[in-house]
Amino acid sequence: MFKSLTSDLDEITVAVGGGVNLQLVFGDITNENTDAVVNTTDFLDFQKAGVCRDILTLAGLQVETELRSARVAQGEVLVTQPGQFPCQAILHVCGQRDATVIQGLVGDIIKKCEVKRLTCVAIPAICAGEGGLKPDVVAGAILQGVKAITSTPLHCLSLIRVVLNKIEVFQAFEVMTQKLFPSGAVNTASPPASLNAAQSLQSQPPSPSASALDLSSLLYTFSSSEMPSEFLILGLSDKDVARAAADLLRLYQANCSQHSFTPEELASLSQEEVDELGKLREDLGLCVEQNQGHGGPGGQDTQGGWTVRGPKDSVNQVVQVIQRSIQGSLLRKVKDKEEDVVHAQVAWCILGTRGAWERFPKKANYTLEKRDTAAGVVDSQGDLWNVDLSQMEATRHATRQVAKLKRLENLPDFLLPLYWDNMATGENVKLVTLLPATEEYRRLKADFKRTATMTVLKIERVQNVHLKRAYEVRKKHVADKRGNYPGLGEKALYHGTSHDNSQSIIETGFDWRFSGQNATMYGMGNYFAVNASYSANPTYSRPGPDGSRLMFVARVLTGAYTQGDSTMKVPPARSPQQPNDRYDSVVNDVQSPTMFVVFNDSAAYPDYLITFK
Repeated sequence: MFKSLTSDLDEITVAVGGGVNLQLVFGDITNENTDAVVNTTDFLDFQKAGVCRDILTLAGLQVETELRSARVAQGEVLVTQPGQFPCQAILHVCGQRDATVIQGLVGDIIKKCEVKRLTCVAIPAICAGEGGLKPDVVAGAILQGVKAITSTPLHCLSLIRVVLNKIEVFQAFEVMTQKLFPSGAVNTASPPASLNAAQSLQSQPPSPSASALDLSSLLYTFSSSEMPSEFLILGLSDKDVARAAADLLRLYQANCSQHSFTPEELASLSQEEVDELGKLREDLGLCVEQNQGHGGPGGQDTQGGWTVRGPKDSVNQVVQVIQRSIQGSLLRKVKDKEEDVVHAQVAWCILGTRGAWERFPKKANYTLEKRDTAAGVVDSQGDLWNVDLSQMEATRHATRQVAKLKRLENLPDFLLPLYWDNMATGENVKLVTLLPATEEYRRLKADFKRTATMTVLKIERVQNVHLKRAYEVRKKHVADKRGNYPGLGEKALYHGTSHDNSQSIIETGFDWRFSGQNATMYGMGNYFAVNASYSANPTYSRPGPDGSRLMFVARVLTGAYTQGDSTMKVPPARSPQQPNDRYDSVVNDVQSPTMFVVFNDSAAYPDYLITFK
């Protein structure tokens, strides 16, 4: 099964009870970064193709040696150290091709996780591969086991990921999940955006304003039923009384005031400021009316706004609150613009638990760039992290988990993919040698070793700005053309090459005009294999003077595809009625393709170069 960078099978998440979420994942269990990983084995043959060999290849010889020497009783769960596998523990089980045994094992697996205080576990389809059980039988056994153990609350485990690498198995689990957990909240999630080569600026939720707040509670007009104030003036003559009344009226008018506010001025109010104004109105006995026409300073239109009447000092307090709100709103707008500028220029990233770089939201990005991290930063999931910029690390406040940080400087006309390293201004091509300890290296090596037996000497990431930009343009074109067509597919495929040709591909990309150097059985285009073992053939990966060979891991836009033919110079039309709507690629076998051919050079990008022997 080829690995799709944009999977047609989305993850499914279901709340199953006991405070636990169940996720159905279409993918490779060796790419998981859960606290625990389950290995299914017969405890006899550890090199038989399947999940066991894949896990042990990544975990290393120490774990395999421990397994060989272990004495495991029937139905027992064996827990070992993870070796080189990026988890805290590996749980080894034998399903014995028995649904009842499998159901019991699932319960024991979850109990082991609880004892070891592990929060998440990845489980394969036990006995659905080499075990030979039907997918629906395995799905029923595993999900029944999950349902039984989560009927009571768990204390530590909160996530169970069932990782499935075959479409028919995934579909069987999906159907069984709907049957067993009909009331569970179901969510589907597409692959993370970090797998996409180009990143758009993250939109930020608007801050609450008066336009979204209910201000009607602040309005208050004195009614005719309320007791008016009365004054009794005594004097020696009518003239003295009249003079005193005039003086009293003048003093009253001098101490009273009114102020009108436009809707635009009120729009900046926050909920806290609305609450503050409500308390002022009650404490100071103010009259607050909604305007019906002109009446603001300078005669501006205040319709829809307010007029506040009352003692001058009291009205001034209201004016101060609203002016403070307006000034705060202006400052926020200025800061928002600064955050937008920084967000376009710099990308601060954190290394996720599954080995993919994730970008911080705009606010946290700005905070990190200004080195104002004393209060920590909040990621896109709402989690608070304490930051150590000297070590370029962050610690999750809630769990004390430590993660690496990275700062990328975007080029003036190009947003760097999050998985790239920085490039200098004017630098268009860069080769980055991956460290063997990184998840990126381990994932690429594991994918290579899944079908190829050679030794990996080195893996380099190809960073070519011009090629990447052209690839992204082509990717958008295919997406716009196909819409929601399920075969859009961006796949990771292999292309063997020689030492002489590798530098040309790194600098200028794949060139269909060189097709025919090895074969053109399915058309005159660029050829890419699903399995590394095919491209590792010396015919394609020709040995250099030192015996080493080269192979590219390419991102390929396979899109909608059909059967290829040696006479093809372009893909055929999808229908006679639309002769210009052509397939995006052709294959050797439509039902089960192992070879893809694309005829547009920008439809493939040389992502990595593997040196092997």
